Amino acid sequence: MASSMGAAFSSTDPSKLAPGTSHDAAIRSMRNVFTLANDGGGTTNSLKAAALREGMCVRGARLASDVNCSGINFTIGTLADPVKYAAAFAGPAANAQVTVTIKVPMQAMDPLAAAEDVYLFPSGNTPGAGTLVSFIDVTKR
Repeated sequence: MASSMGAAFSSTDPSKLAPGTSHDAAIRSMRNVFTLANDGGGTTNSLKAAALREGMCVRGARLASDVNCSGINFTIGTLADPVKYAAAFAGPAANAQVTVTIKVPMQAMDPLAAAEDVYLFPSGNTPGAGTLVSFIDVTKR
């Protein structure tokens, strides 16, 4: 019976090993804390969540806040493509966390060829006070 190797495993590699970004990959979580009274609160400013290095793959994201942000939709992406990693999702309620679904093509992405900054883009004004915490989880070689 034939087997399908999938894209992570190479059918031409006699050892059938997956690359380090797919199998037994080291996970890094990049956390950033936004004090909304100082970091763009009350505006729709983009919020820099992470600085990714070459060789990383985005695998997940979370957003937490101590103030109600549930009336604001956020996207995750780059300045050139604000929805690259995640389409619009509702922000967290007060003292809650939202787990973000990363787009499937980005879950299947090849490792980044160059460094890239990742941002949160709010659909409306963020609260003028409180704390917003972002987590971007990545695999690396």
